[in-house]
Amino acid sequence: MITSVDVCILKIRRGVDSRYVVYFFSSSPYLAFMKSVSRGGTRERVSRSFLGSVRFPLPSKKEQDAIAAFLDHETGKIDALIEEQRRLIELLKEKRQAVISHAVTKGLDPNVPMKDSGVEWLGEVPVHWELWKVSHAFRGIGSGTTPPSNQPQWYEEGTVPWVTTSELRESSIVDTKKRITERALSEFSSLQMHPPGSLVIAMYGATIGRLGFLNVAATTNQACCVLSRPEAVEPAFAFYWFLAFKDVVIRLYASGGGQPNINQETIAALRVAAPSRQEQQSIAQFLHQNLAGMDALIEEAQSAISLFQERRSALISSAVTGKIDVRGWQAGVESDEPELAMVAEEPAGYSGQGGAA
Repeated sequence: MITSVDVCILKIRRGVDSRYVVYFFSSSPYLAFMKSVSRGGTRERVSRSFLGSVRFPLPSKKEQDAIAAFLDHETGKIDALIEEQRRLIELLKEKRQAVISHAVTKGLDPNVPMKDSGVEWLGEVPVHWELWKVSHAFRGIGSGTTPPSNQPQWYEEGTVPWVTTSELRESSIVDTKKRITERALSEFSSLQMHPPGSLVIAMYGATIGRLGFLNVAATTNQACCVLSRPEAVEPAFAFYWFLAFKDVVIRLYASGGGQPNINQETIAALRVAAPSRQEQQSIAQFLHQNLAGMDALIEEAQSAISLFQERRSALISSAVTGKIDVRGWQAGVESDEPELAMVAEEPAGYSGQGGAA
């Protein structure tokens, strides 16, 4: 087997259950200890010699087997619950996407006559909808820049909100992590103030296609495209339209290898089919109300996953540090929480000098 220099291979000796070792090395106390002794700048490490000197509590082989069997059984049940919640999230996201796509291409009237949109990937749209280029639908299409971060005069005591793509989370932007100075705004011609209500679209890299609404006047960096001053398309309708067709736009028009990019010209040339602005507002309001319930269910499922993961981590740590006694445990025998004797008030500590503390 060939590995990188950051990987250490341990050969388990006879009389040691490899499952027990894996569980122990994934326990919270052990990981916290290793974190406390690791060193490094961008990437923290421990040496192989240090790793080899670390000792840990090792019960009898029989008890190792019991601990491993108990954890296999219990973590298996927890993992099944986590997977169930993940499947629920995927189904909800698929339904959410379908509701958005239908609303921004078919409208809310199921009986409306349809026509060919003239855009191959858009398909049919209601007969009364018009096709607009984004550059005609919005009077303002802009971006921004990044003042040199090593020059404090552009950032220190800044008061001007400055949006980066990390702040685009399909929601409203009410504040920003960084602010620039008024001097930066006047010195850099590519920095411009975008009004509240503007739609912000990420153009580059891992965040490509992310969206956000400005609730405050703000500037942006160069990775953002900002649509403002609507002429024919409501920003809220455009928001849902881009959510529906983000993946299509990226697949057809993005350039680059590992991290594809789109640009302002590409976004400006996109054609959006839309009804009257009043009907657009009705569609956006319908989606806002109907997606809220799905989003709440997704959030509940994500919270459940976090709780299951915490339970899993606590169970592993308790079992491998002797806080619960599983020697009498048997699969299929139900007991309270489970009915296991507490055998230690504190978990074992770990020492690089050789031994369980």
